[in-house]
Amino acid sequence: MKLSKLYSNDERFKNITFNLRGLNVIYADVQTAIGEKKNSHDLGKTKLAELIDYLLIKRIDKKHFLLKVTDNEGESIFKDHIFYLEILLNDGRFLTIKRSVENPTKTSFSINEQKVNEYVPPTNWIYEDLSIDNAKKTLAVYLNFDFFKNKSYDYRKAINYCIRMQPDYEDVYRLSKFKGGKDIDWKPFMFDLLGFNGEVLRKKYQNDEEQDKINEQIKLLKRDFLVNETDRDEIIAQIGLQETKTKEAENKIDQLNFYEQDKSLIENGIDGIENKISDLNTISYNLNFDINKLQNSIKNNFAFDLSKVEKVFKESKIYFPNELKKDYSELIQFNEELTKDRNRLLKKTLKEKTEELNTINVQLEKLNYKKEELLSFLKDTDVFRRLKFYQKELAKLESELIKLTERLRIIDVIIEKENKKQDLNKSIEDTIKEIRDISNHTEKNDKYRLIRGLFSKYFLEVMDEDTYISWSINSNNNVDFKPPVIKTKDSLSKDTAKDEGRTYRKILCIIFDLAILVAYNIESYFRFVYHDDVLSQQDNGIKVRLLSLISTITKTHDIQYILSVIKSDLPMDQDDNPIYFSSSDIVLELNDKDESGTLFGFEF
Repeated sequence: MKLSKLYSNDERFKNITFNLRGLNVIYADVQTAIGEKKNSHDLGKTKLAELIDYLLIKRIDKKHFLLKVTDNEGESIFKDHIFYLEILLNDGRFLTIKRSVENPTKTSFSINEQKVNEYVPPTNWIYEDLSIDNAKKTLAVYLNFDFFKNKSYDYRKAINYCIRMQPDYEDVYRLSKFKGGKDIDWKPFMFDLLGFNGEVLRKKYQNDEEQDKINEQIKLLKRDFLVNETDRDEIIAQIGLQETKTKEAENKIDQLNFYEQDKSLIENGIDGIENKISDLNTISYNLNFDINKLQNSIKNNFAFDLSKVEKVFKESKIYFPNELKKDYSELIQFNEELTKDRNRLLKKTLKEKTEELNTINVQLEKLNYKKEELLSFLKDTDVFRRLKFYQKELAKLESELIKLTERLRIIDVIIEKENKKQDLNKSIEDTIKEIRDISNHTEKNDKYRLIRGLFSKYFLEVMDEDTYISWSINSNNNVDFKPPVIKTKDSLSKDTAKDEGRTYRKILCIIFDLAILVAYNIESYFRFVYHDDVLSQQDNGIKVRLLSLISTITKTHDIQYILSVIKSDLPMDQDDNPIYFSSSDIVLELNDKDESGTLFGFEF
């Protein structure tokens, strides 16, 4: 897989067509003194590496430069940018990857048999707006790298060994993205990359983590419950005693001769009284209701004023005959007599019901008093007092029994975890044995031998010094990848401290990446590498020899090499004149004359 094109919908962006074979130079012509403005790092050569990484489906957050720099409204200044990366697949097809900044979690793919003309986006997208996870899976299928088949990780694990930026030159093996993380995040992968079985190492780390987790759980259980698995039989004995005491207390309660007495009190006393009180309360409620209705009826007397009627006729100037007046008088007299008879009957009924209600109330008062006496008697009996005593004692015994049973359960949980630890120990011992067996036969690993040979050979060509890569088993029976040691050239071949210098570490990282690409060149794998500021702070002879090595490797093994360099870091000839790259090798030119000379065409 190689990089073919990188372009954007923003016309200010400097679109790039990469050389599919040989050298690709990102050249920055810096003319302004460092003290006068920001410096060469603001031109975009490092940002280009980050952008390529993004287009190869890197998940980004607010800290990434595409989202970090915002305008006055808090929107990313790249919000309207859409980027396209065309890559050459190992099967000869060209895949275009599209990602925008407005929707950084969405990716689209287009596949073509040939390069896309100029910088015109494809019109046919075979996959559109895939999520990050689905996009990575889709790209992994298109890449079809042999190395990542049947692995628990994908191509993203190795991407930064092909895109090395400044923070990644600190350690040959451990990239900056793995700093602060766990060894399991990168060591099994590196073990795989060097040709060994990384799954063994991954399993060892997983078992170690699980064992540490179990140890912590056991520690917390012992501390919180004050138990130890050695106390199990003692707890069993205590539970036996407690169960005996609990059974005795239950028997004493069962043996109390209060049942007949209590039954008699309930059936003939309290229960009967409660039933009578309920019946009388119902009768009392009905009587009160009837009395209230009778009282209201008595108040409603017949009322008719004949003089008012006569006045109305007079005011209306209507004749009011004496015969009519006589009829009204007789009617009034009849109704008054009828009302008197009705009220006489109502008062009689009211008196009867009131007397009945008074009798009911007296009965209720007596029954309630008798009920209280019986309840008081029941509570004061010796049977009841003993019952309460035994019930309290039984509650204490049962509570203690529950505590002991819970402690036993916790002990059994601890024992179960200890048994799991034993199983893990067996698995760990098996992996340790396998790792040691691998360590004792590294010379039989053809891939490792090839990588190590290429690494030593390339370093010797560039630095004219001996070095090698190696690994060992540490005190935790895990793998340690030792920093390559640089040897003296005398017959004693002593170790030096040169590998501790930043310049040497950068060369070691570059050589390692090249050795990996060449070693995996015979199978489907990455076919490109991007090294940022590769010539910076290097001796002139090192620059010349490194570029010579790169030229040989790219031609011999069909590897695409991308480097960024500023004018002041160019190698010099014998007359101290800069050795410029061929114009055909330069795929992007940046300068600091004004903001149009930057990668994005504006400063930020």
